[in-house]
Amino acid sequence: MITKNRNRFDFLPYLLLLLALASCETTHAQTILTGTARNAAGQPLEGILIEVETKTPPPASAFVISGADGGFTLTLPPTPASDSLRLSARALGYAEQLVRLANCSQSVALTMREQATVLKEVVVQGAPITRSHDTLSYQVAAFANKQDRVIADVLKKMPGIEVASDGQISYEGRPISKFYINGQDLLEGRYNLASDNLPADAVQSVQVLENHQPIRALDKLIHPDNAALNLQLKKKVTATGQARLGAGLVPSPASALWNANVSPMLYTPRQQLIDTYQSNNTGQDVAAELKPLTLADLQQQSESSNQKPDLTHIQGLGQPPVAANRYLFNKVQLLSANHLVTISKEQQLRVNASYLHDEQTRRGSTRTAYYLPDGRTVALTEAKTDRLRFNTLQTDLAYIKNVKDYYLKNTLSLEGRWDAQTGDIYREEAQTRVAQAARNPFFGVTNRLGLVRPLRGGKILQVSSLVFYTNSPQRLAVSPGVFAAALTGGAATDTARQQVRQGSFFTSNSLGLTASRGHWAYSGTVGFSEEIQRLTSNLTTAPEPPPTPLPLRNDLHWARGRYYAQPGLSYKADTWNASLDAPISYYDFRASDPGFEAGQRSRVLVAAPRLNLRRDLGALWYASGGVGLNNGFGDISQFNYAYLLRDYRTLQRNDAPLPRSIGQNYHAGIYFKNPLKSLFFNANYSLNSTLTNRLYSNQVDSSGALTTVALDQDSRRVSHSAFGGVSKFSSPWKTNFSLNLTGSLSRQPQVLNGTLARTTSRTGTATFKASCSAFDWGSLDYSASFTALRSTVDGGPTPPLAVLQDHHASVSVFPVGRHALTAAADYYASRGPAAPVRAFFADLTYRYTLPTARKIDLEVRWNNIFDTRQYQYGFVNQFSLVQNTYQLRPAQVLAVMRLSL
Repeated sequence: MITKNRNRFDFLPYLLLLLALASCETTHAQTILTGTARNAAGQPLEGILIEVETKTPPPASAFVISGADGGFTLTLPPTPASDSLRLSARALGYAEQLVRLANCSQSVALTMREQATVLKEVVVQGAPITRSHDTLSYQVAAFANKQDRVIADVLKKMPGIEVASDGQISYEGRPISKFYINGQDLLEGRYNLASDNLPADAVQSVQVLENHQPIRALDKLIHPDNAALNLQLKKKVTATGQARLGAGLVPSPASALWNANVSPMLYTPRQQLIDTYQSNNTGQDVAAELKPLTLADLQQQSESSNQKPDLTHIQGLGQPPVAANRYLFNKVQLLSANHLVTISKEQQLRVNASYLHDEQTRRGSTRTAYYLPDGRTVALTEAKTDRLRFNTLQTDLAYIKNVKDYYLKNTLSLEGRWDAQTGDIYREEAQTRVAQAARNPFFGVTNRLGLVRPLRGGKILQVSSLVFYTNSPQRLAVSPGVFAAALTGGAATDTARQQVRQGSFFTSNSLGLTASRGHWAYSGTVGFSEEIQRLTSNLTTAPEPPPTPLPLRNDLHWARGRYYAQPGLSYKADTWNASLDAPISYYDFRASDPGFEAGQRSRVLVAAPRLNLRRDLGALWYASGGVGLNNGFGDISQFNYAYLLRDYRTLQRNDAPLPRSIGQNYHAGIYFKNPLKSLFFNANYSLNSTLTNRLYSNQVDSSGALTTVALDQDSRRVSHSAFGGVSKFSSPWKTNFSLNLTGSLSRQPQVLNGTLARTTSRTGTATFKASCSAFDWGSLDYSASFTALRSTVDGGPTPPLAVLQDHHASVSVFPVGRHALTAAADYYASRGPAAPVRAFFADLTYRYTLPTARKIDLEVRWNNIFDTRQYQYGFVNQFSLVQNTYQLRPAQVLAVMRLSL
């Protein structure tokens, strides 16, 4: 009898659940659960992991971690109302609680019962990745191993995060928008200086801030679809950094090596600083630490660039996609000071100053194959020696006030560059030598101002202003003279000299107002920009030839004005958001050259609407897409009445109407992330179709010299690109896997040697990476990439497919105590129009860590053990395939002492 009564009461929870289901509305709206987690004494509990899931297909789930007040909110996407919910709550030191609920929005009170757990020979670790609202936190200790010294070593192993060869960090396939240290932006995008020098053991966690808004006054109104990165240090006051001193030799030819780096750092609540002095001739590219890698934090309404223009240059080798210490013959000095001081609770001053002196030598050869519509292939083989010298002085002074009710930032930048290039070329087909010498100085002054101020009624005022002035006098000398048929009627000359100067003044100013009501946000911006430029040039030969009919002097006066209004509308809900911008611009272009008594003026009114959508597909998936119309206009670099000698085999003239393009772009992507399982996936596709009013005529002669002239004729370029990537971290094995696939296809018309033809370029790349640190005795790393590319011209021959592959593997072994041994190997192979090339590299490093309070490493590195001296890389252009062969650094031995400050 007692048994029967007990079974009767066992049905009571199910009866209550059925009654609750009956009381819920039978709709398909989303379900929102709110509540508080408390202990038996009624005290709120922070850090309780709460999960809810449904069972009826399609299943849905969500999770959250309770806050400091014990509160939590869980949101489930629309599911069948008849389905019930299973809610679980658990945390270390408490018994797991399971609750069956009706599928309707409701409040849930959770009381956690303490439960001690006796663990024997078990190490309990926190989850390697946790999520709180829009922030993912990667625990550095979960991904680091004994070999890692700086934070960049660890970032490369984190799933969902990609680190490119130049140090650029991407999340979900897109570059990060900001790089913070303890929430402060010290380096303004030049974060390689921190990631390459900040000791990994000083960092507690790496935080990914999704939909990050750097301007606090806009935080609740505008959420950009970009992620930022924040390094959370272990201590509030951290004095750290590194010092490194190395010396070595190259056996053949015998020469001495040095490598020095002193990079002290200080991080406190009131100030941050990173100072560095670095010097080496070992192939380490420290100039990469000054390269900006993030997006600007306040978008400027400008259509011009204050970067150094590429007016003339030598025909050089360029940089191969391999580690710099394989190919870079250098002598470099870098001095950089970066200080951020909080002068009050609301105000900061930041100074970033650097000086770089870098001398580089590159040797190798280039094989260029032009595929022409008449079926011919013009081949050009050049043996090259380049000597490059870079001297750069940069200074930024910024005042920042970034609080909830006010944002003001003003940055004054000064830049001076004194660059020089010389090059010697031996042309195999013609059996001739060409000497090149270029000087490319540049000077610039820039001031950027951004202001955001909330007004009454929830409105926000935004003001931005950009002003800069630049000047770049450049010159190029080529010996013997080139383009004799065009410049001198076929008469040989000793030298051809191109002198060219470009000066620019630019200002862009805007005023915007933003308001919100409920889920809607409204914005309107008006502004104007003015650009005034002058391009002067003179192309001469020695000795002076008889007067030539070709125009060889430019005195181009250029002005461009833009006056615009940009209304915007956005909607944000719990599961999706949308934004629409519809800028309308009036352009006024003026160009004239008194020497030709020629000029142009154009006035045009255009619209460039953009629509972007994002939809959350449950707790783990979301999709995004967009469509836009672009109206682009050329700049002074695409407009010159007289010829310019760009390099020794490129003579260019752009005597055509003002360049204009109308482009349609479409993009869509799907993204997945499960932090609890450390699994990330994303895939996206984009289509761009651009109609321009210019068609370029390229004349390739039998020697490979290229003459380019712009024609007044419409042409359309269509390009497709796709990307897919997946990464997974396995905690028990401490192993990270990633696979990325990219592909592109582009088509456009070209006039080649007087024949109109369509050119097609195809490229595909697959990249795989894996790292494993699960073993006490050591760690393993492996990566590989495969690239296939081809460029074809309709009616021309079909060139062979160029296939490139490279593999990188390393094994680190910790045999006894503080000793470590690392063996690394790289394999590269290519095949295509040229003879197949295979290259194998091997390196060996021995490290001993001294038993001292500060971590001191003694290292001996033996690089390129097999003395591999060549590397080959290829790429495609619209109607050509280029294969570069590079001379590599020989075998070298370097002894290094590294100290963590």
